[in-house]
Amino acid sequence: MHYRTLGRTGLNVSTIGMGTWKSFDVHGEREIDHVHALVTEALRRGVNLFDTAPMYGEAERVLGLALKGRRDGVLIATKVLMHDARSARGQIEESFRKLQVEVIDLMQIHNMAGWQTVAPVLEEYKAKGRIRFLGITDYRTSMFPEMIKAMRTGVFDTIQVPYNVGDREATREILPVAQQLNLGVLVMTPICPIFDRNRLLRGLQRHDLSFLHPYGVTTPGQALLKYVLANTTVSAAIPATSRIERVQENTTIAEGLAFPHEVLRRLEGILP
Repeated sequence: MHYRTLGRTGLNVSTIGMGTWKSFDVHGEREIDHVHALVTEALRRGVNLFDTAPMYGEAERVLGLALKGRRDGVLIATKVLMHDARSARGQIEESFRKLQVEVIDLMQIHNMAGWQTVAPVLEEYKAKGRIRFLGITDYRTSMFPEMIKAMRTGVFDTIQVPYNVGDREATREILPVAQQLNLGVLVMTPICPIFDRNRLLRGLQRHDLSFLHPYGVTTPGQALLKYVLANTTVSAAIPATSRIERVQENTTIAEGLAFPHEVLRRLEGILP
């Protein structure tokens, strides 16, 4: 596994993290045991960053159970989605309870919801040492101008944005500003566009990918992840999966040679 510095936080994060949307929203002993096995494999392969949210159903609680007794070196990122200070505090306290932690490594304002109102609440938690770092997220590229406004306040340490070979809007403005401000960058949807989850994979499945073999890439999913990580402003990609073999496949591409310019352009030609 390779690691990068998460911007000005100074934290070293695995370039492949683990998202929890849908895959950790489970009930019942059998399903929870399966998530435990997913986390075990991820940790074994060097993953140290797990991203979750209250809006992901049972994900926070299930992640807390899966990490119980093995938090050393693990970074937990979660989110708050409330528009007023009182509700934000209530949701944050629930996150502490569900995750079974005293300190949360990264608290992100989900989809920029009420960010100007909620930011002071997060700063209070940070000042008390209960939250280490603050971030903002949004899946809508139309919100990038507002996100840049928030980034320039100096309050936030990280951003989380959509970025993949079929959606490169982040490279035009958001990533350059993040680099300028030394903010950590987490990438959601590195493999699957949020509203068309198989489009990129289908597109690559129709093509001969043997030109990627020298870079340790043998599957479409690996090609998509390695494309995102070729951008050195990206701290980590956080794909979600419910399959142990996918954890193995995803983490393998953190090793080996990075894609050179000509390979990136070729992939962009396949998936415009």
